[in-house]
This record gives sequence, C-alpha cells and structure tokens, in this order.
Amino acid sequence: MKSRVITIICVFVLLLSVPPIHAKEDGIVNKSVVGCTCHNGGEDGAQLTINLPEKYTAGQSYSLEISVTNENSMDTSGGFNLKATNGIFSTTDPNAKIDSNEAVHSNPNSRTWNVDWLAPISGSGIVTFTLAALAADGNDGKSGDDWGTLSIDVSEENLPPSVSSVTISPTNPTSSDSLELSYTYLDVNNDLEDGTTIIWKVNGVINSKYNNLLFIDFKETTRGDIWGVEVTPSDGENEGELVSQQISIINSKPVASNLSISPAGPSQFNDLTANWDEYDEDNDLISSSLKWYKNNTHQTELDGLSTVNSSFTKENEEWFFSITLNDSFEENIENSSKVILNLINDIPTIENIFIENIKPTTNSNLSATWLFLDGDGDEQVDFEIKWYRNCEYLSQLDNKQNIGPEFTFEHQVWYFEIRATDGLEYSEWYTSSNKLINNSMPEVFASIIPENPTNNSNLELNLTTIDADYDRLLITVEWYKNDNLEFTTKSIYHDLEGKPEFVGYFCGDGSGGLPVEADVNCCWNDIHEIKSNQTKIGEKWHALIVVHEGSPTSPLYTVFKTEEVTIFPESINKNGEEIENFTTIAYVQSITYGILTMVTFMLLQFLLSVKASKEEK
Repeated sequence: MKSRVITIICVFVLLLSVPPIHAKEDGIVNKSVVGCTCHNGGEDGAQLTINLPEKYTAGQSYSLEISVTNENSMDTSGGFNLKATNGIFSTTDPNAKIDSNEAVHSNPNSRTWNVDWLAPISGSGIVTFTLAALAADGNDGKSGDDWGTLSIDVSEENLPPSVSSVTISPTNPTSSDSLELSYTYLDVNNDLEDGTTIIWKVNGVINSKYNNLLFIDFKETTRGDIWGVEVTPSDGENEGELVSQQISIINSKPVASNLSISPAGPSQFNDLTANWDEYDEDNDLISSSLKWYKNNTHQTELDGLSTVNSSFTKENEEWFFSITLNDSFEENIENSSKVILNLINDIPTIENIFIENIKPTTNSNLSATWLFLDGDGDEQVDFEIKWYRNCEYLSQLDNKQNIGPEFTFEHQVWYFEIRATDGLEYSEWYTSSNKLINNSMPEVFASIIPENPTNNSNLELNLTTIDADYDRLLITVEWYKNDNLEFTTKSIYHDLEGKPEFVGYFCGDGSGGLPVEADVNCCWNDIHEIKSNQTKIGEKWHALIVVHEGSPTSPLYTVFKTEEVTIFPESINKNGEEIENFTTIAYVQSITYGILTMVTFMLLQFLLSVKASKEEK
C-alpha cells in the first residue's frame, strides 16, 4: 500500500517537472508591426537586416535575405515575420514558410532566412515592408530574448514611356492635303503623358514654328517637299526613345468644281451651256477638254464646244457634260449633273402649310408639313425651309423638316416659311400659321427601397420629378398601409434649369404658394422615409405622389403610384467566430501529456507489485 502512495506522489512530481511547451515555434503572422511583445528580453535589442531593392520593377521577382543578430552571437535561435502591402511571397528555404502571404520561420533554430518576393503589376505605387525578428537566447523561455522591428517603403521604378504607330495621314499626301500626326502613347507605370516633344523637319531642316503640332495646314506644304517628324515621349520625369516618320508631298490633281448646265430647267428650245470653275493647288497651267453626252451616249461632234445649240436637242432627252483637266502631271475627270429637256415648265405651288402637332409642349417635336402641287405633274425634288421663333429667324434650323424639343419652350410662338422645286424651278415662299408651345406636364418617377423590406428596414422613397418648363412644383406624398392612408407630406420645389431645389413645406390649400414652418396644424412628415418601428410584419405599403404645378388647386397635375412592398420578418444569420488562444492550447497539451504519463507509471507499478506479491507467496 505504501508503494502505491509513493508512486502517485512521484507522478505529480514528474508532472511539475515537464518542460513548458511554447506555442507557434514554427512561426506566427501579424507580428511584423507590433513585434515579438510576448518576449520580455529586450525590445530593439536585435539588429535586423533585409536586402530590399531601392525601387522595384513591376512583375519582377526579388530574392530577399533576412537576418537577425544580437550580442549573443553564439546562439542560433530566432524567428521572424515579414509582410508587404503588395506582391506575392514564396520560399524554398527549409527554415521559412509562407502563411497568409506573410513570410515566417518554420522552426526556431535559425537566424537567417531566404524568401522570394514577386513585385505587383505596374501602377501599384509604393509597397511597404514591415519586419519583426527575434534573436532568442535558447533558454526555452520568453526572457532574455532580443527582438526588433523595421518598416521600409519601396517605390515603383519609373520606366520611360514609349510611342508606337507613329503615322502621318494621309499616307500619300498631295499639296492639297493637310497633314495630321497620330501616335500611341504607352507607359507601363500608367503615368500620364507630360512634355512629349514633336519636331517637324522639311527637307531635313527643323522648322521650329511647327514644333509640338499634330496638324499641319495644307497651305504649308509644297509638291516635292519631304516632311519628317520626330516624336520623343515623356511622362514629365523620363523621356522615351525617339520615333520618326516621314512622307513626300506629291502632285495635286487639278480640280473642277461648280459644274452646271444653264438654264437649270431647260426646254427643247433652249441652248445648253456648260459652266465650271477650275483650280490647281500647285499653280500649274491647266488644259481642259469638254465632252457632251445625250442619253449617256458621247456626242463626238460636240467635243470642245461649251454651248450646244437647241437644234441638237429634243424634248425628254437627258444631257450632261464631262470636263477633263490636265496639269501636265496627271488629269482629273469630272461629270456634271444631268438635265432633262422638258416642255416649258409650270412653276410649282404649295398648299396646306402647317405645323403638324395639334398642341405641342416643351417636350414635343415640331414637324413641318405641306402639299406640293405642279401643273406639269412633276414630283417634288427638293425644298427649302426657314424657321421662326417669336418672329426671330433661326438660320441654324434651315431646311430641317423636324425640330427637336431642345429648341422649344413654353409660351413660344413658332412658324416656318417653305418653298419647293420640281428640279427645274422653285415655287415662291409660303408661310405657315403660328403654333403656340403649351405647358408640359410634370413627370414623376418613384419607388420604395428596399424592394423586399423586413421589420428592421426603414422604407425610403426614391423620388424624382421632372418638369420641362421648370415650373414650381407642389408635391404631395401619401403613404398607405394595407390601402389605408397613414401619413401625408406636402412640399414645394422650384425647378431651375432642370435642377429641382427644395423650398419648404406648405399647409392647407397652400394659398399664396408660400412655404411655412411645420407646426401642429400642418400635416407633414419626412417625405422620403418611414421608420422601421412604424411597420409590422405582413403589412403592405405603397406611396401615392401627386405633383401640382403652381398651387394645389391647379388643374395641371400628375399622379404616380409606387409598386407595393410587403414587410417580411428579419432572417437570423449568426456567424460563429473561432478564437484561438495559443497559451490555453499549450497548457491543455501539457496536462494531457502529464495524465498519460501518470497512468502509464501507475500501471507499471501495479504490475510490479502484483509480481512481487506472487514471488513472496
């Protein structure tokens, strides 16, 4: 019996003599800034080194060596934690590992470690490295250890920009063509272009007046000149490599313009006369040759004649001429428009001239309409229109049959003048009747958010009002619960240049249209929100918005009803948090180890005592 008691006492002595187990001897993250505060030896007593680059190049991999030393250089125990605000860590060092993209030691038996860091993509900017390292004294305890921290910012290397696709357009310019330079700017650091230089050379000589121009007017070019450009990109700090391009100015063809046959509407009794203008950008002498065509057949006997006598023409024939210009370098051929010989033409007339919209508003299009009449049965070929707003002629709207709402506003008076042609002659000018631009009704867009509210949600009204006439708007909002009116708010807005501005609230009938302060006699509440404590599960809510122009008694108003929403119960979602206490784990492990040892020892003593008892017998 005494031997068993002694055994139990020995077991507890053994338990007390079990060495403590230290948590995270294989490294710990999130210590790179605060340091190894659990070690109470000496803060800043360790010397830390790491071979970071002064600047990094995007996408490049760097091999980093980390070391820690202290006065006790004989001991090799230590640990570290390295973190970077960007980039990716990796390692093949058996004494290090990567945890949550942080580099830490994998065992406590080293003071130097090697890790690789892959730099982030271009434009990432400054990367901050934080390092904590521990130089342990090897006494298996937390005292007598030296540690330290450091923080280093490494900026991204600013690489010079580059240009590509340097192009002078057109590719084969003539002296009639302006030159336009284009290029593609590229900077791997995403720096903006700043200070790029463009130098133009004419026949190899720099002309400073063209420096940094992207456009050269055709008046500056001459046939036979060789134009070159040199583009040197810059981001304001670095300059890239120069890229050049050049082209030659070739001959401009002579130009024939304003080709016409007079008279414009000939009959079979008229002579036909060819008219044109000619021009050469290079100031070359121009020779010309003229050919006449009847019903698309070349009339060789008329070559060179500027006028065809009426004896050569008949009714319903189709005539045109071509002119060939030659400047001794090349020729250019232009054809006139065709004319058809008619009987003596009847001048067309116009009737039923009006603006199509019955009652246009500020948001409406204005459409001109008319009836074309011609005694010869000719169809309308073209027309000319002039628009007037409040008796003011608007030249920018010439020949537009439809006018968009961007030009109209309430109370304006519009009309137009019209003349049309049968291809031979124009009618006289006709004037339409006046059309008044009427008031536009306000538009309302509203919805309740959220779409699927819970009993913990506030109901918010997302409300937008638009009035094309910028009228003062009186807005009444009624909140309905299960189709029963619960709350009402009334407010005044002034719509200035399409931007509604809140003026105030109004009560009663809003006489005078003046905003008033809220009081017990004014029925209003927050126009945009119903608090969650005012709602219950299963209720159905909607809002009715009435927008009046000017006053609540105005006959001009718009009504809008929102979609109905139902109040749902709040769902329950509990996310458990797992909290790890490394000290507790260590003691649990220690106690478990002690219990197993005690049980094993007691069993051994029991078997020995049983054996001894048998031997005594």
